[in-house]
Amino acid sequence: MLRIFILIVCNACLFAQDFSLSNKVKTILTSKCISCHHQGGYSPVVLEKPADFKKRKEFIKHVIETNIMPPWKADSHYRDFANKKTLSAEEKQSILEWLKKDCPEWSPNTSTPHYVNGSQLNRKPDLVLKMKKTFHVPPINQNVYICYKIPYELKQDTFANAIEFIAGNKQVVHHASYQVLEVDEDVDIYSGPEYFRFDEDTLNRVTDEHDYKFFNLIGKSGNFPRETYHGGWLPGSSTQEYPNSIGIRIPKKGVILIRNFHYSPTPIEQTDLSGFNLFFSTKKSKRTIGFASFKPKNPGGSGDWLIKANDSAYHAQINVKFHQDISLLNINPHMHQLGKSFKAYAITPKGDTIRLVNIPEWDFNWQEFYRFKKIIKIPSGSVLHADAIYNNSASNPNNPHYPPRDIKFEWGMNDDSEMMRLVLLYLPYLEKDETISLETKNDN
Repeated sequence: MLRIFILIVCNACLFAQDFSLSNKVKTILTSKCISCHHQGGYSPVVLEKPADFKKRKEFIKHVIETNIMPPWKADSHYRDFANKKTLSAEEKQSILEWLKKDCPEWSPNTSTPHYVNGSQLNRKPDLVLKMKKTFHVPPINQNVYICYKIPYELKQDTFANAIEFIAGNKQVVHHASYQVLEVDEDVDIYSGPEYFRFDEDTLNRVTDEHDYKFFNLIGKSGNFPRETYHGGWLPGSSTQEYPNSIGIRIPKKGVILIRNFHYSPTPIEQTDLSGFNLFFSTKKSKRTIGFASFKPKNPGGSGDWLIKANDSAYHAQINVKFHQDISLLNINPHMHQLGKSFKAYAITPKGDTIRLVNIPEWDFNWQEFYRFKKIIKIPSGSVLHADAIYNNSASNPNNPHYPPRDIKFEWGMNDDSEMMRLVLLYLPYLEKDETISLETKNDN
């Protein structure tokens, strides 16, 4: 009888327990932390349940108070984004209070995210594509770049509202730039080699014709493959997920061609088996995402294409005029280790300034495809400006050379080179596009 009484009292205490703080914190952690910090996720540190946080609560308190985590490099006062990972003052206060109370459990009836195949998205992918064979990264302690083909066939053309690159070996996979390509019916997508490795002479200098011939992707008519999507994955980047009304066309027969697949230096042999998660839209879309990449025409204005040793403020600029209205979805600034800051904006024909992105303190190890909260209309006749500053002095802790040396600009992708790119994902403009929210995951 006493045992029954104790059980009743304990159950009553359980139901009387206040889970409001714990559940509030769980919502914050799910949206800002756990998508990377789960088993098989991008981060090796697993933070899925209160016990995981409890083990590291002093460290977590430190990285939150010092704004080290969650990582976010864009100036939110300049432009806010849908995929922003930063914590508000209120969110920080809630997490710190929860940590102070020793990470109490959240309510057992709250839903728990379920991540599949290393995904950042809390849903099962409709198609998983992987490299055919394990790639062996040589133990030469140098950057290694390859181009890799992953073929696939479907019953029919379909649309995806998210494509996600999944790094197989997070210790060495640094970044990947890829295309979804549609091929002619007479192309045998499974024939020929899976990859080739760039050498110093061909790095960043191969052509479409070279790649398509090498991988046997040109039809008997001589037609090149047609690009239906161009995406990328960089350190710290989040998965790009769009409303169902905005589609990525996945042709029924094609390849995902990783045009630039970068492995970091390693002194021991490493293996990698990377791939992609594809999440199909629930309805067909007539609007497919376009890709544009811009680079400076005359970096530094001197024509020597060098960042001189000990130059702590080398400037490079991109200036592009638009000849039609576009609807901007994402923006991705890119530099290497000498990067100091990056700002992009557009000036309309009326003289108005459209702020796009500002990275006041560049970090090569945390890059992002920034997704706007709402579609941004860029009117025809507007001029896109991007300003980048580089620090090639000993005061830059990320400078790969000490003492500093002259660095080639826009020349390859190794430690003796630098670059500037601005990538846009966009749609041709339609009336009222600027009212469409890009924070909405499902618009059925």
